[in-house]
Amino acid sequence: MAKNLNISDLQLKYLELETLLDITNDLNSFEQIPVLLQEILVKSCAVLNASSGLILIEDDNSNVLNIGADFNIDISALNGIIFNKNKGVIKEINQSRKTLCFKISQDNYFYGTNCVYCLIAPLLDKQKLAGVIVLFDKESRKGISPFTESDSNMLSAIASQAGIAYNNIKLIENIKEAKAFNENVMQSIATGVFTTNLMGEINHVNRTAVSILNFDKEYIIGNHYGYIFESNEQVLELIAKCELESVTVSASQVLLQSNDKTTNVNISVSPLLNDFNQSLGTVVALEDLSNINKLKSTFKKYVSNQIVDQLLENEDLLSLGGQEQEATILFSDIRGFTSLSENMTPNEVVETLNDYFNQMIEIIFKYNGILDKIIGDELMVIYGVPKSNIQDSENAVLTAIEMQEKLIAFNQDRCINLKKPIKVGIGVNTGSVISGNIGSTDQMDFTVIGDSVNLASRLCSSAEAGQIIISDAVWNKIKHLQTFKSKKLSPIKVKGKTKVISIKEILYNDYKFDYQDAFDKVEAFLSKELPSHYTYHSIEHFRDVVKQVERIAKKEKVDKSGILDLKLAAWLHDVGYIWGPIDHEKKSVEYAKVILNEMKFPKSKVSLITGMIMATKMPQSPKNHFEQIICDADLDYLGRNDFEEISSNLLKELEIEQKITNLNWLKIQEEFLKSHSYFTLTSKKSREKNKQKRLRKIKDILKTAWSNQDIAKIKPTVN
Repeated sequence: MAKNLNISDLQLKYLELETLLDITNDLNSFEQIPVLLQEILVKSCAVLNASSGLILIEDDNSNVLNIGADFNIDISALNGIIFNKNKGVIKEINQSRKTLCFKISQDNYFYGTNCVYCLIAPLLDKQKLAGVIVLFDKESRKGISPFTESDSNMLSAIASQAGIAYNNIKLIENIKEAKAFNENVMQSIATGVFTTNLMGEINHVNRTAVSILNFDKEYIIGNHYGYIFESNEQVLELIAKCELESVTVSASQVLLQSNDKTTNVNISVSPLLNDFNQSLGTVVALEDLSNINKLKSTFKKYVSNQIVDQLLENEDLLSLGGQEQEATILFSDIRGFTSLSENMTPNEVVETLNDYFNQMIEIIFKYNGILDKIIGDELMVIYGVPKSNIQDSENAVLTAIEMQEKLIAFNQDRCINLKKPIKVGIGVNTGSVISGNIGSTDQMDFTVIGDSVNLASRLCSSAEAGQIIISDAVWNKIKHLQTFKSKKLSPIKVKGKTKVISIKEILYNDYKFDYQDAFDKVEAFLSKELPSHYTYHSIEHFRDVVKQVERIAKKEKVDKSGILDLKLAAWLHDVGYIWGPIDHEKKSVEYAKVILNEMKFPKSKVSLITGMIMATKMPQSPKNHFEQIICDADLDYLGRNDFEEISSNLLKELEIEQKITNLNWLKIQEEFLKSHSYFTLTSKKSREKNKQKRLRKIKDILKTAWSNQDIAKIKPTVN
């Protein structure tokens, strides 16, 4: 009988071991903690014939255990119960680290389950209590029975294997969580970062680096850095040096070329080491300077390059507050802009101001001025803050002079393009000011205030259109220079001052008319404004007349000055066609007078130009040699080989208003050629013979057509 009992015990022990092995194999196949806990509980209940059970698992942030899995139990009966490692039966388990079997009536935790017996085993994370497995009421043929010592041993073994499986999954989850955290941190870094392994292959790259490198992430990962940076020798040298010497190296303002994209970067390469200080590869950081450069570019729209560099080097200059110092202040204001803008649309007003400001602000920054304010059409400019210079007053006056000189050319463009000119008055003063950032911590205005600023504004108000008025304080700073000339003006009375203020006007070079500049501007205007349906009076007609007028004038021994006047008249002679063919010569004269006066063309010559324009009116009536030359140039094509092409273009243009039959066109050409005469000896020699030959052919065609009565077949032009 003892022998049979021993065999039975061995068989039971074998069964237990086999069951435990199966459970162990199953538990090691799970990857998620909730699924693992549920499987542990179900298998424990099945092996030990428990009617129900639950698993309490640790809260990482406290000593409380939460229900991680339950089986065949109403967990609502446990609502409100806090399972604490340091209280009750769980405290006992936590201290003993052994399986415990007891009646539920002896414990306060589980009395609400209506169960009788309880078996609890600890789930250990190394030596730390990670949770407990709780089984209720062992079922047998006789009904509910208490758990045995064998049951306790089996649950201890299951709990031991479950603890290992739990620790493994938790370790993997922690690794994944740490990896995800590191990945999120890496991806959120504004600096581009990538790492290489010992083979030089890139094994990690963040979003910013992908953007800078301009390759797909899939292409970058696993590729050798030599292929990614094949066009960047400096980068390759830095990474190679870090690999060989295991030192951190860096370079600034590197022009990185990658996949047809060029980016300005700061680059740093550091060795990647393990806990044993052994090399794993490199870490490369790429700082994209595009945004910084964009910030500088934006800042430079308000102040000059030098001032930007000063402010970026010394951040204290940007702090809220001010200081007293000497500065030079320039005010400029457009004269009569209110009345000028009354006849403009809102878009035209904005466009005019933007065009004007673009010209003026470029000059301001050229002389290191700070554009303090744009108030409507007024500019306030400061020199000498935040850092003063002995040339501040000189720079301010140079700015004023160049602004006025630039406006002359600017207004010429405007007049040529049928826009009203802009005239400004400028006032400049030097004196003590309070400078700094004035405002709130959320919004501040870098400016200057004080009596010297007010006086500069008053001087500007006193300046007439085209005038530059400066105070004695400014003149005392620049009078030793030979660059400037001034004219003393009568002292002025300004608001807030008891004494009159002595002032001077700065003189600047008046604009001299530039023929080539005028030619280019008028040509550009004609190209833009001439109606596209003009096939004869197109820009090509103007260019041809200019070319022929110069050719004829040279043959006629006209001097260079006269040739320039002739070319100017040629560019202007038919400009009136922009407004229509009726009285176009008169309109051309009106336009010429406006732009020539604005462009400072000698008034004595204006009548010469307008006379040449009117001389081209049909029938031509030249009164002097110059008028004869432009008349011959205007109709030079009548005796040239390209007559057919040009006359065909004229017919197309005339037919816009009225259809002309082939016969009528031939008759028109015949009458025109018969009545036309060249005036200069040059044209008579070079063009008259060919013109007469063409006239004879037209007559022959007309004669043949009349005799054959086959007018419909007559071509509108002749060879």
